[in-house]
Amino acid sequence: MKKGGTAVRVLTGLALFGFLVVSVLLGPETRLCFFYAVIWFAAREMSDALNRMGFQTHPWIARILALAMCLLFYFKDETAFYITAGSIVVMLALLAALFQRISMRDVLGSCIICLYPTLFLLGYAYLSVQDETLMYPVLLITLFAAAGCDMFAYFLGRAFGRHKLCPSVSPHKTVEGSIAGTVLGTALGMLAWVILKDFAPIPWQVYLVTSFFCTIAGQLGDLVASMIKRQAHIKDFSDLLPGHGGIIDRIDSFCFAMPVAYFAIVLFHTT
Repeated sequence: MKKGGTAVRVLTGLALFGFLVVSVLLGPETRLCFFYAVIWFAAREMSDALNRMGFQTHPWIARILALAMCLLFYFKDETAFYITAGSIVVMLALLAALFQRISMRDVLGSCIICLYPTLFLLGYAYLSVQDETLMYPVLLITLFAAAGCDMFAYFLGRAFGRHKLCPSVSPHKTVEGSIAGTVLGTALGMLAWVILKDFAPIPWQVYLVTSFFCTIAGQLGDLVASMIKRQAHIKDFSDLLPGHGGIIDRIDSFCFAMPVAYFAIVLFHTT
């Protein structure tokens, strides 16, 4: 198989999906470990990208934040404790400036890693310890809609794409691929309703609307990641995942799609 080719891309994607399924089914502990591992590598990748832009950042600050938050999520402490965890991170960043003699600009760079992608991925960690009638709809809609959109946009865009979507950021993405990804990704998102309609009785209309907005959010997340890579003058965030690049290259759309799905489902779930 050609390195980085379609076959490698598909096999890597299937392996990641398998790890996700196993971690979800085994319980909240394995879910937290899975998402913390994703944060660990993603923080390193974002740190490297920012450092290529001239920053001097430290991924360990985001990793400590993520560990503290995962522990708080697991033990279900009050929201005030989350604020405390955030304060500790800011304190660590400022101490790094004090003892390692780095500039406040670099401190802000390290804090950026705590926000993106760490904060987005902590949403998955938080979701993993919630009631399963909430967790599964959000997770499956995000997975099916965003991944489906990405897949269909990639393959159909390559086959039929003629008009560039955002050439200054991502020259290979096309309007045709985006439309195909939105329509077919939304349709695939409805598979979550088929699977969960008896387990979590949420109207199909909620799944439909949520899936649609997840495809839009996912594409925006993909473009944001492309913008960061372009400014860092890199093709991929790393070479950790054969055929995909780095962790962030694979989860960029999920970072933006999950908050949308969570917001929409919680609005219904709590009424």
